[in-house]
Amino acid sequence: MAKSADIVILGSGSLAQGIVYALSQVSIGSLRIAIIGRSTVKVTRMALIANARAAGFGTRPIFFPFGIPEFTASAFSRASRSLKPKVILLAASLQSPWESSQGKNAWTKLIAEGGFGITLPLQLKIAAELSRGVSNSETAIVNACYPDCVNVVLHRLGFRTTCGIGNSAIVEAFCRSHDAVGSDDVRVVGHHGHLSGWLKGNKSRSQPRVWVKDKEITSLRLRPDLGPIDEDLNSVTSSTAIRVVMSLLLGGALHTSVPGVEGLPGGYPFLLKGRRFTLHLPSDITSDEAIAHNKTGERLDGLDLGSGVKFIGKACRSLTDVGFEYAEGFDPVEWPCVSDRMTALRDRLRLLRVA
Repeated sequence: MAKSADIVILGSGSLAQGIVYALSQVSIGSLRIAIIGRSTVKVTRMALIANARAAGFGTRPIFFPFGIPEFTASAFSRASRSLKPKVILLAASLQSPWESSQGKNAWTKLIAEGGFGITLPLQLKIAAELSRGVSNSETAIVNACYPDCVNVVLHRLGFRTTCGIGNSAIVEAFCRSHDAVGSDDVRVVGHHGHLSGWLKGNKSRSQPRVWVKDKEITSLRLRPDLGPIDEDLNSVTSSTAIRVVMSLLLGGALHTSVPGVEGLPGGYPFLLKGRRFTLHLPSDITSDEAIAHNKTGERLDGLDLGSGVKFIGKACRSLTDVGFEYAEGFDPVEWPCVSDRMTALRDRLRLLRVA
């Protein structure tokens, strides 16, 4: 008989590992945390390391693996009925944001030229399957896979999701750690499309907007000088994720900037309390203005998400050049077919090396 779990971490990649290992330091109660993956070997290894870390820290979480052969709605439904988790965090998709660091090919070149938004169908597939699979439960669903845009499409489809992590939360964390800030009252309105330009100090691109104690600050003044951006950034994402997951689990109050809430594009400051999100914008910006700003980030990613999904600008041109039949966009209900077609495109282009 399967064990029950308070929290499920779905995935076995670097972000999932970072979140699992961060949870090993949590000392609140005797948490039971299941790690779900298609590779039983990988999730078993993660659970063993996490349990050893917990023992070293003197904390009490218990981690255990839960292998499933395929990431489908029916498999997620069976796992959810067995484990009965209060929170599921999805950290698995069909496309890693860090693939280009492993070598260049025609696929990574396409993403570099067209924008990360072209991967939306690959980010969407597992999230949609999970949402369908647990639709009859009250489990909170936290999406770590491109939530600024994926959760918008899920909302259009009527698929349930609770929130995302990353991006605006990453900006908030770096700003809160800056010597010039001196306050925990930091609020961010920003989108995934703003993050890379902000981290690289690109003054020509739209930036995340940041307020400290209700006063707007030029966000570039607070950006970290990280140099090349790589998977190390997952350490920041992991720490911000833990705060959200624990608040959803325990119902405690949390002020945080997060993406992917209620179908809104990008991220905003919220009060999360009793598992409910309340928008907590600074006094000098309206919700319409905040949404309009985040739409600029959406467009920087090569997307326009209205009633349908549109690939725009360089994204549309790049997809047209490689013969993708949905280069101009698609109706959200077509997501299964579009995801499959883009998977085939990705696999074909990965075989083509470029200089």
